[in-house]
Order: sequence, then C-alpha cells, then structure tokens
Amino acid sequence: MPEVFGYALAGAFCCGLLTHGMALFNKLSWHDDIFSLFMTGTTVKLGRWMLHVIVEFEKWFYGNGQFSIPAVNGMYSLVCIGLSAGLLVSHWRIRSRSLSALTGIMMAVFPVITGLFSFMFTVHYYMLSLLMIVGGSLLICAKGKAAWGKKLAGVLLCGCAVGIYQAFIPIMLMIILIDVIMDLIQGEEKVSTLLGRVLILALCVAGAMGVYFAGSQYFLWKENLQLDSYMGISEMGTATLGDYLNRVIVAYREFFHPTHFSLWDMYPQAMFNVYRLMLCLDILLGLLCAMQTWKKSPVKALLLLAALALVPLGCNFIFVMSEEIHSLMVYGQVMQMVLLVCLVDKAEWPVAKVKPLLRRGTALLMALGGIMYFRYDNQCYLKAVFQQQEAISWNTTLVTRIESIEGFRDELPVAFVNRENMQDRNLYNLTEFDFLSIGTYDNNIQGFMNDWAWKSFMERWCGFGPQMVDAQLVENWPEVQAMPSYPDAGSIQILQDVIVVKF
Repeated sequence: MPEVFGYALAGAFCCGLLTHGMALFNKLSWHDDIFSLFMTGTTVKLGRWMLHVIVEFEKWFYGNGQFSIPAVNGMYSLVCIGLSAGLLVSHWRIRSRSLSALTGIMMAVFPVITGLFSFMFTVHYYMLSLLMIVGGSLLICAKGKAAWGKKLAGVLLCGCAVGIYQAFIPIMLMIILIDVIMDLIQGEEKVSTLLGRVLILALCVAGAMGVYFAGSQYFLWKENLQLDSYMGISEMGTATLGDYLNRVIVAYREFFHPTHFSLWDMYPQAMFNVYRLMLCLDILLGLLCAMQTWKKSPVKALLLLAALALVPLGCNFIFVMSEEIHSLMVYGQVMQMVLLVCLVDKAEWPVAKVKPLLRRGTALLMALGGIMYFRYDNQCYLKAVFQQQEAISWNTTLVTRIESIEGFRDELPVAFVNRENMQDRNLYNLTEFDFLSIGTYDNNIQGFMNDWAWKSFMERWCGFGPQMVDAQLVENWPEVQAMPSYPDAGSIQILQDVIVVKF
C-alpha cells in the first residue's frame, strides 16, 4: 500500500525535523559525542561487530573516516525511521492515512530518539539498524511463494542489525508477535497451521540470534578481543533462571506502571496519562478482537489472548536482557503504539458508527501524545544548549586564568587535580529543567561540567589542549594539599615547572 507508506514516511520526516531541528541545525556536543567527534566508539568489544563492518566500509567509501555531523547524520536517521514506519503500516495494510502518519510521527518523536541524537556520531548507524531489523523481521513473517528465501534473508538481516545495536531485539520480537496477533484476528488458517507457523517464526528468531553470536565470536577472534562488561554485555545469557524470572516481573511492572523520573522513563508528566489511555484502548480492543475471534474459533481466541499477554514482555524485553537500563535502550516500547494502530484498524464493532469514532479518538490521542513529546524533546535540547554554552564560558574563564598566572609559559604542562569533582558555588543551575530524566539530559550543571569527557570538551570547544601531567603525581605534594579549590584565589599555581589547577 504505497499511499500509507508515504504518509508514514512524511509524518516521521516532517515532524521529526520540527522536533529534532535544534539538534540537527546546531552542534550539541558533550559526553560521548565530544570525545568521539571523529570516530565511532567501541564496536567489536561491545558485540557490535556489524557496526565495525559498516564503519570500515564508510572509511573506504568516503576516504576520510567518521564525523559527528548533525544535519547529515540526523537527516539520514529520520529517513530510516520514516522508512521503517512505512514498511510497518504497509505490511499490516493499515487503511487509515491519519493513523499511518501518526505511526511515523510517534516513532520519530519518541524520547529514545532524543537521547540518541545526543550521540550524533553514531545515531545514523543505529537508525540503519532499526531499518534493517524492521525489514528483516517483516521478511521473517513472509508468506506465500519464495517465503523460505525471504525468511532466510530476514534471519541474516536481523542478525546483522543486532550486530549494530542489541537494544533493538525487542523490535524484532514485537513485529513478529504483532504479525501473529494479526493472523489470529484476520487469518483463516487452521490452528495447527498457525502453531506450525509460530514454531517456524521462533526458529527464525533463534537463527537471527545465532547469526549475531556467530558474527560476534568471529570478530572477537579475528581482532583478538574479549567482550566488554559495559551494560552487562559480557554477561548476556549467563544469568540464572531465578534472575530471568525476576526480570520478567520487572518488564511487566514497567509496562503497566513505568517508574517516574528513571533514566528509562518515556512517559513524563502528563504523557503518563495519555499512555494509560492508550493501554486502556489496547486492552479494550484486544478483548473485543478476542470475543469476535471466539465466535469463529474458541481455540484461536485463547491463543490470541495468550499472544496479547506477551505484549508487555515483548515491548520491555530489554529488561530481561540486562539489569542495567538507560533511555537509549527502550525503543521497543514504541511498538505498543504500533500495536494500538493495528488493533484500531482491524477491530470490528457491532455498531458500525462506533469504528470511525474510535479511529478519530485514537488519532486524537496519539496526536496529543505527539505534541507532548514534541515539547518534551525540545525542552531537552533547550537545556543542552544553555548548559553547553555555560560550560564553554566557564572553561574559557578557566583557560584565561591559567594563562594569566604570573610566570606562565605555554611549554609548561598542566595538572588538573580533582577535575572530575569540580565545585563552583557561582555556577547557575537551571532548576526549571530538573524534571528531565532521560539519560544525557538528566544532569544539572555540576554533573554536566564533571562529565568524564571534560578534557575533550575543553580542547574542542575552547581550543585549550596543553600537555597534561597525571594529577596523581602531584596531588600529594604538600604545596598542593595546602592549595584552596578553584575558583578561589591561589587555586592555580606553578609548582616545580608544573601548572597545578586544584578543584
């Protein structure tokens, strides 16, 4: 259905452009992005072997490595999101143009994307992973002629997509689960045929994970590396059965009652109420579809209820995969909204006039959610703009004071003592933004200034890159112990031909 494909693509791109324009047409760079301005970051050690392959290809294609370019990487990302949304609404033959457009909009403005846009050096790779895993999952769901060939291609595509970013595994699971739900609602197949298809789909998922793990092991062997412990990557699949059962409980709890102000909270302020209304609609429509299916086949109706009961687990499967969760990892939750669109489009009410009213009501509810996300995302960017400028000004003053000290010579090395524990009572904190909780936007100005990448921030935003001395070599000197902390007078001194700055 090319028409709804276009609506989803246009919705994602146009509204994504309005929502994330501050990140696309300004350079917001701190934390990982300022450090990785001209590189991709860790790949094979984090199990992201396909990311390594793509990076090497990009180096060869462009001939000059990677760059954190907001307009280019951001536009590319929005196109990938739009194409993903278009593929989904086309596959499930969504008839409503407004709901198709809103699917693209919600996928583009979901706060996970805002979090990822603070990692502009790698966001376009992750969005390529999203497009690959959506396309691969839909191929796995293929029926009819040449289905086995499509399924094999889907398995390979999904395995490679996970090799770029593992947190999109819930997207694959939810697409396959929604496809099964749609089959149970609309399909005419026998129960035995449906169960056989479910088994094949499960084998395809296992095959995709097999491709991922095989690729990971190969590149670890090739590069002579070991998996990093970051976010539980090296422990993946090694937890006990009891641990996994506890994580399943967390997944369900976070689906029905998300933890407010957590790093993974995607439903801030009034958006939580919109989310609860969406959940009520999901439950209502799910039960309605089950009742309609019961008339045709009680067994199918029970299977449908079982499939619907797995939706919270599918959306929040990342909580089962890892105990360490942050805002960049929960994009699977957006599939709850995709499911809502499918249920609204496919459910049949006994009273014919109810269906168009329900469609309009759902579209209005999703539009309201989109407006709230639009505002929330721009609040995140506004905070980042002010904090970045404040940090640049503060570091510029620091550089001026260093170079203004009596006896300063530019060949002298600098030792920053306690730099990651900087305190300055004169720093102005925008407390109006304290409600922002998603990762990279959750810190106050002190946290922003004490970020681990402060050295890269000072070098690249303020142009100050002196030779540095390890602070541990000087911090126990009696003269350093007696120094006050910056910005107080005497906190910058030249001692034994080393400029010591004590925080």
